[in-house]
Amino acid sequence: MTARYLQDTALRYFLEVVRCGSISEAALRLNVAGSAISRQVSGLEDRLNTTLFERRKSGMTPTAAGELLAAYAFRNQLETEQVTQEIRELQGLRRGDVRIVSTAGFSLDFIPMAIASFRRHYPYIRFQLLVATAEEVARRLNEGESDIGLTFSQVPTANIHVAYRLHSPLVAVMQRHHPLAEKSSLRLSQLAGYPLGVPVRHILTRRLFDACCSRQGLLIDPAFETTSISALLAFARYCDGVVISTELVVRQYLKDHDMVAVPITGQDLNGLNIELNTLAGRTLPKAVSAFTDHLIRIMEQEQQPEA
Repeated sequence: MTARYLQDTALRYFLEVVRCGSISEAALRLNVAGSAISRQVSGLEDRLNTTLFERRKSGMTPTAAGELLAAYAFRNQLETEQVTQEIRELQGLRRGDVRIVSTAGFSLDFIPMAIASFRRHYPYIRFQLLVATAEEVARRLNEGESDIGLTFSQVPTANIHVAYRLHSPLVAVMQRHHPLAEKSSLRLSQLAGYPLGVPVRHILTRRLFDACCSRQGLLIDPAFETTSISALLAFARYCDGVVISTELVVRQYLKDHDMVAVPITGQDLNGLNIELNTLAGRTLPKAVSAFTDHLIRIMEQEQQPEA
């Protein structure tokens, strides 16, 4: 294989088919004929002497070779964007874009407050924040749709670089007048009998909670389930409920609304980590690199023992 075969147009069409899963949808997005895309993809396959897609009635799925080429092409695309950005900075624009993807909890206060403190020093940097599932966080980083990911994780993910990892045990959030609020810590069994608010089942915090209940033989039936961290906290405020979360995610909210977070103890509950992720092997644009360093400094402060 020689680099000259990997032409810009062919790769661009190939990547759009990977993103869309079909030639017809890629043609609509690119505003070109489907036959042109098909010729470019077939040409790539001929030159590389391999099959890049499994062609099915349901659409086009990359083969192992296709996934390898897509990873290369996504990185190449991102490197081109970075060079363009740095050239603009040299021309005096001094601007940059940071695209963040995170699971819901970090969008409540943590990321907005980090952006606010960063922009006090770099007021012309622009930000985009998308809230998604943990699986979508990894996908968007892999495909170059986002620059930085913040999520909870228990296992490594392919092609994802963990820039920083912060241990994050679970807490029970409640009103200050709640019967459990004066406890220094709580066991899961002590939550039984109180209205409980938890994330829906596909969210990692909930999966950890359910697994721990199962291992301990506990049957705790939640009163409220949602994908929204804001709605969970409102349930604790207005329904005198108890909400399962992590302290860093809700810290500012607790201060603003005079609520408390009580640590939940138990060996099974120690496996949750906050991860700051980027795409492995990617050279980050200056604005993204600076904001990543800013987030790491904030998270490092969380690791420092209290005086």
